[in-house]
Amino acid sequence: MGQFGGTWGDPHFLTLDGTAYTFNGYGEYTYLAIPSQQSVSFNTNISFQFESQIRTTPLGSGVNSATAIKAFAAKIGSLKISITVSRRNQLLVHLNDEELRFESDLDTPTQLDIITFQFEDFSISKNRTNNQITLSTPIGISIQISPIFVTTSSTLVLNIAAAISGELKGNWTLGLIGSYDGNPLNDLRDSSGILVGTVDALSPQEIHELYGMTWAINPVRSLFYYESGDNATFYSSQNQNYRPVFHVDITGPLELSAREACGIPLNATDSLLWSPIQRTCYYDISVTGDVDFGRVSREAAEQQVEQREAMRNPPKFNSALSLTRSVRVGEQVDISFQATSEFSSNIIYKLLHGPNGATLSEATGHFEWKVPEKMETTSKIPVQVSAQDTAYNLMSTYEVLFEVQQKSNAPILTSTVFLLTLAFVSRMMLQ
Repeated sequence: MGQFGGTWGDPHFLTLDGTAYTFNGYGEYTYLAIPSQQSVSFNTNISFQFESQIRTTPLGSGVNSATAIKAFAAKIGSLKISITVSRRNQLLVHLNDEELRFESDLDTPTQLDIITFQFEDFSISKNRTNNQITLSTPIGISIQISPIFVTTSSTLVLNIAAAISGELKGNWTLGLIGSYDGNPLNDLRDSSGILVGTVDALSPQEIHELYGMTWAINPVRSLFYYESGDNATFYSSQNQNYRPVFHVDITGPLELSAREACGIPLNATDSLLWSPIQRTCYYDISVTGDVDFGRVSREAAEQQVEQREAMRNPPKFNSALSLTRSVRVGEQVDISFQATSEFSSNIIYKLLHGPNGATLSEATGHFEWKVPEKMETTSKIPVQVSAQDTAYNLMSTYEVLFEVQQKSNAPILTSTVFLLTLAFVSRMMLQ
């Protein structure tokens, strides 16, 4: 099990370590990249196992109007895949600049309304019911692209979700959805690897200028398919020139509709106390004037949070622990049921089932039990311990079966041999 991140709405981001922020840029940016060697900076001199980019453009014609994702592209092995919303508002897929049409035939695997193409380094599937596209790779990366229609601007935009394997935890992930190392406080690193701050300490404008803009791609590294008259240099210049609206006040009927759509009570006047999902929903409505867009944004955010929570791992017990253990009558049994969690260093242990007289340290997981002298030697006693992290209250259990055996006769045999030997030596000395 790994981790989950994503992007939705007027782009809001959920990093792989769970940090939520908004970057309303205009341009083409590195979304998620996996270098061939661990790094905290984007180094173009090294190769990449996986590299992906997003394109964000304005929803309206205003100088500072809201932006949204209109294209996604990736390079996997020797192939480039580009998924774009065309000028005619169609979702197009290109493989190495050749259009890929999702039409079933005898050579194309299908499952209900899902058509899948298999390539050497990845597979790509399209759900023909909702046009959702999924990329999957053998190294443990899955990208889900969902087209959403924005009513006010009559255009398609893309929500993107990313799930990656736990094998990639560490300094393996780069881009706008952050580093996956279990520490959300270091997620906002610019493309050179410098930590610019935390979400709570930075203003929306600082996040935009110090962090988001630095992930703009070099035009020569673009992975996108371009329609005629379109090019990477144009989007590079837009990244430098565009400045979004960082805050918009709304009043009257639209404000009431926004609160209803985002689940914000009328008496909740301090926006700092709203949840990240409520804030992003309200922001999307305020900058677009589209209540439906805000509602869809909220649903996408809730879905991504749910998927992220479903991928959280409970504490993991030491793999060296055995499932059975032989114990002897009269033996002092000591076992360390130590577990580790990727979310918290504090774990609470509980003895769910065990023999009379057994104890377990709630803080360390150290188990102690003195096997009674009169314990039946045919007894089999299950011992079950739980470990619960203090961050998300995720719990796992481990069970060991004690098989009680009779007390060892080794000391008695040794004493007998010693006495026989002493008697023999004494007899020889008397002769």
